[in-house]
Amino acid sequence: MTKRVIQEISETGEFSKKEIESVVKAVHVAPANGGWCVRKSGKTRIDEDFASEEAAVEYAENISRNKGVDLIIHSRDGRVTKINGK
Repeated sequence: MTKRVIQEISETGEFSKKEIESVVKAVHVAPANGGWCVRKSGKTRIDEDFASEEAAVEYAENISRNKGVDLIIHSRDGRVTKINGK
């Protein structure tokens, strides 16, 4: 279904397929279990756990840069920061 939606939106010219895929396949950093976790979009399984936010962000930045996808950081107070992974 995701590929169909990406294609439909791409055809309207509102967002490029690459921009949409970058968000759909993004890497997330979020607070979890008293520390911080890194996971892929749409996944509930945590890829890695970290004691500090800085360590989690550094790890996630490398993944997002290598995969060419967005990095989305969730703060403890509910705010979200999106950082382009390219």
